[in-house]
Order: sequence, then C-alpha cells, then structure tokens
Amino acid sequence: MAITLKHLSVHGPGLLPAVVSFGGHRTLIRGPSETGKSHIWDCIWFLLGGTGTLEQFPESEGYDSLELAFLHDEHEYLVRKAMAGGAARVLVRLDEIWVADGAPNPLEDVAQDLGELLVKLTGAEGKKVLRTRSEKGAITGDDLRHWALLSQPGMISRDATKGKGHGSDRRVSSYSLFLSGLDDSAVELYKSNSIKDQAKGKLAAAESEMARLEGGIPDDTDRASIVAALAQVNERLDMFATQFHARSSVLKELRQKIAAEGDALTTASTQLASATSMHERFALLDLKYSSDLARLGATDEGIAFFQALEETPCPLCGTPVEQHVDPGNLKSKAPTRYRDAIAAEAEKIRELRRGLQPSLAHEMARIATATADVQHLTASLEVLEEKETWALRAAGQEFDADPRELAESHTRFSSLIDAFDEVDRLKGEIARLEQETKQKRTALVRNVGAHGDEVGAIARQMLNDWGFTSIKSVYVDPAACDLVIDGRRRLSYGAGKRGLFLSAMTIALMQHALKEGHPHLGVVALDSPLKSYAQKDSADTDRDIPPATVNASFYGWLSRFKGPGQIIVLENEAVDPATARALNAIEFTDDNTRGRQGFYPPRTVIAPPPASASDGTELDDFA
Repeated sequence: MAITLKHLSVHGPGLLPAVVSFGGHRTLIRGPSETGKSHIWDCIWFLLGGTGTLEQFPESEGYDSLELAFLHDEHEYLVRKAMAGGAARVLVRLDEIWVADGAPNPLEDVAQDLGELLVKLTGAEGKKVLRTRSEKGAITGDDLRHWALLSQPGMISRDATKGKGHGSDRRVSSYSLFLSGLDDSAVELYKSNSIKDQAKGKLAAAESEMARLEGGIPDDTDRASIVAALAQVNERLDMFATQFHARSSVLKELRQKIAAEGDALTTASTQLASATSMHERFALLDLKYSSDLARLGATDEGIAFFQALEETPCPLCGTPVEQHVDPGNLKSKAPTRYRDAIAAEAEKIRELRRGLQPSLAHEMARIATATADVQHLTASLEVLEEKETWALRAAGQEFDADPRELAESHTRFSSLIDAFDEVDRLKGEIARLEQETKQKRTALVRNVGAHGDEVGAIARQMLNDWGFTSIKSVYVDPAACDLVIDGRRRLSYGAGKRGLFLSAMTIALMQHALKEGHPHLGVVALDSPLKSYAQKDSADTDRDIPPATVNASFYGWLSRFKGPGQIIVLENEAVDPATARALNAIEFTDDNTRGRQGFYPPRTVIAPPPASASDGTELDDFA
C-alpha cells in the first residue's frame, strides 16, 4: 500500500535533461549549498500534488517540464507537469514494466486526479478525517505529503507539527490514521455555527407558534375537559344521525311511492288525453259523414224536382229547351242514373258511419277508464304528500338540538384538542432545538493504544543509533502529533535536535504504518536533517553529542537501512567515503571540472527538437 520513487527528471527544449534516480530503500544526495538539493525536494513536493510554482534560478532557465516516476506493486506511474504549474498528467504501465525483449511496455493515461490516485494507492481511499470538529472529509494527497516530506525550515521550526489554526484538526486526524490505522468515521461531530443558527431560527419560530396556540386556549380549560365535551357532542351527533337515518328511511319509502304514483298518474293522464283526442277526431269524422249524407239528399231532391218539371220553351225568346242544353241531359234516363249514383254514395257513407260507432264507443270507454285512473291516482298522491308533510313535521319535532350548533361545537372542541396536541409537540421540539443550539464541547481523545509506544520505541532506537545514546524514553503525544523525549517535548530542544528528532519520528511513523498495514505514502524525504545540528556558527547550544559523531552515526545507520519504506536524504554534511560507497550516494561537487556539478547539468546545447509538437512520449526514455 505504498509507493517507491524511481526517478525525477526536468526537461527543456534544446537542453540536456536533469535527472536523479532514487534507490529502492534509501538515497543520499549530498553536496554543498546552491547545487539544487532543496530544489529536488521542492520538485518532489510539486510532482506529488503540491500547488504553487517552482522558484526559478539561473541553472533552471529554459527548463519547462518535470517528470516523476514511481512504482506501486508491479505497475509504474509517471507524473508529468509543467514547471509553471497547472494540472498534472498521470500515466501508467498497466502490465509489467518490462517485457521479454527488454523494451518497456507502453504508457496509458490515468483518468484520475493525482491526489485521489495517491490516496488510493496508499490504502487511504474511503478514510474519513476531521477537517474541523464540525466537518469530516476524505483524506487528501496533502495529508500524505505533510507527514512524509520534511523541508529544512519545517524541521527546525518551533511551530507545532500539526500547524496552526485552519487545518490543524485535519493534520491531527491524518496523523492518527497513519499511526493507528483508524479514521474518524465514528467521531461525533460538533454542530457548525450555521446549523446552530438554523436551530435558533427554528426555536424562535416554534416558541412564537406555541405562544400563538396557547393564546387561543381559554385559561380555565384543559385537554381532559375538552375531550369529555367533545365526546358528548359526538354522542348527540350520533343520535342525530340515527334519527336522521330513520327519518330518511321513512321519507325514502314515501317518496318512492310518490314517485311511483306520479309516474302512474302521468301515464293515466297521457292515456286520457290520447283517448279524448281520438274520440274528438272520430266525432268530427261522424259529423262529416252526416254532412255528406245531407248534401247528397239535397242533390237527390233537386234531381227529383227537375224530373217532375215539364219541358217549356224559353219564356223570353220562345226557343225550345233542346237548343239550350245537351240533349242527352234531357233524356229520361240521365237524371235517374244521377239519383242512383247519389243513392249508392249515400249508402257507402252510411256504412262508414255505422263502422265508426264502435270506435267512438271504444274511445269513450278509454276516456272513462283513464278519467277514473286519473282521479284515483290524484287522490292517492294527495294522501302520500300529506304523509310526507306529516313525517317532515314529526322529524323536526324529534330533534331537540340545532345540528348547526352541534357541528360548530364539534369543530371548536376538535380545534382546541389539536391546539393542545400541537403545544405538546412544540414543547418537545423546543426542548430538542434548545439542545441543538448548545453542545457540550469535550476534548477529542483518540485511542491510539500501543501504536504510540511502538513508534516511540522505533524512534528511540533510531536516535540511539544516530549517537543519542543517553535517550532512555521516547513516546508519541498523539494530541500534539509529536515526540516526547525523556519527558521533554520535542519543541523544547534546540534547533539541531528538533530537526533530527522530527526526522526520527517521521521515519518511525512510516515504518510502523507500513509494518501494520496502515495507510502511508511509503516515502520520507528529508531536506538537510543534519545541517542545523552541525552548524558551527549556530546559536544553538543544545548539542551535547559532537556533530561529527551524529553525522557519522546517521550516515552509518542510513547505509544499513533496509526498510520498510523509502528514505531520501538531501544533505550538506560530508560523508565518509566508505559510507558513501555503501550508500551509493549521489555527490554534487559545485565544480564542473570534477564529478557532478549539481542537479542541473552544465549548459551544453543539444540538437533542437523537431518543429512538430510533441505529445511528451519522448520522456519515456527516462522511465
């Protein structure tokens, strides 16, 4: 669950790359000041997710990009970033780094933020730490860097290792995670000021609402009496409902009969009107027949009278009658035929009239029957309507209370009971909100168990190996995230010892975390841990062990370091040649005539890059 740094390189167009490789367990980069050692530390910080920009100096002019390679299990990752800052590009060889022919496998882009990737690779994914006592958050790459990369000013600083003000809670939380392997998921949070302000607002609203409700409740009433009064109202309403149901049943039956009788009366009236109409039509037809018979009789009498007359010439001119009319009409048989036709027509009309009489009689019978039905049904309907009127009058006399008053009383009593219940609920809500507006603040004590003692034991053995043989007890103060050496806080020592003691704690924390399987970056980078202790012109008088002894002991211990973890030391102090060979130390000479001058190579211009834009794959040669 840790990473191992492989190499760091800086690139620029037309310039030789500046490259430094790291050993698997330990790396010593030694040399005088102004050779780029602290710059290497800055680059590591920067490429492991640090923000800001790198300081520029004459040797770094023209370089514009950096690359850091590190290993995790069988995978190799490369982080590429512009020196001016911005987002990092992360690549990985998903298969094994090397194949049979010795060529490296291709790189693939990692579509994940660098900080999130480091958190995942170091086993801290999903772990929660306190950012403040009222907020939790995921552990970040910054937490990993803080407890793994020590700068020279940070080593000798009198400031607490957890920092000051904002962020100190998070430092303590992440330190406890690396130390004990336990995160703060189960820690109860303090309520934030915004939550308290919200609770205060809700509390004021609840108190105002309760005051409004209590103002609407009469002083001489209580919930029990209102419940009893409501029960009485409900009882009377039940009686009213029972009476209403009984009345409704009677009225329903009467009204069903009234409806039936009304339908029958309508039918009978319709039949009476129909019979009357038909009788009137038949009577009118009979009158027509009678009129037709009278007209035919008069015509017959006229013809008979004509037959009885004698033929006489015209009294005016004496012209014979034959000359004035159709002679055929004067024949004796012609009037007779007319009279026979009239007689036949009259007989036919008499026959029709005789056939009409049964229909007239039938319609008269229908009229009589329908009239009788209408009279009977009208009388029956009047009787039923009188019964309905009596039932309504009797029902009104049965009810001894006004239903409207009962309904209003029920509504009023129900509202009062609801008000009592709401007041009780608001009292509980107010009590809860009062607790939310205040919270007892207790010190957070993380139970690190024996982990602090184990880290202290590792640090004490380390310090003894570094020459501080007089130290008898070292343990971790988890609240301060620091060591207590022989009963003294680390910050109470001089600058030289503060730096070395902090280095020991940082290395011991890494070893313990990796041994126990706790999250940790797996790398410790120390910028000049010996420098402050070895300075001859320093005002620090807290140097009871000769600096030469400490230097030799420190380098000797480092040459024997086998892990777990990786240590990178950037130091000014000289190292014995034999120890340097055992360490395979990288020596910066500050002299371009011998050895390696510094991190950046001398300015020997190489061939310019091709005109086409590069995608950065040429950096794979340094993988």
